[in-house]
Amino acid sequence: MNEPQPDQELPYTETEIESMTTDDAHAGKILTLMMVCTFCYTVVVGTYIIFWSLN
Repeated sequence: MNEPQPDQELPYTETEIESMTTDDAHAGKILTLMMVCTFCYTVVVGTYIIFWSLN
């Protein structure tokens, strides 16, 4: 059924993989920062709207 396949070479070199890993980590940090800022903005604006509507 599933015969072992001969060793296949990776489509990327080790240097390219390390570069992609670094780039992915950087992108993850930026996306996390964007989500945190969006969440904080939502909380601040929501709190303002609540207090504004109660007065």
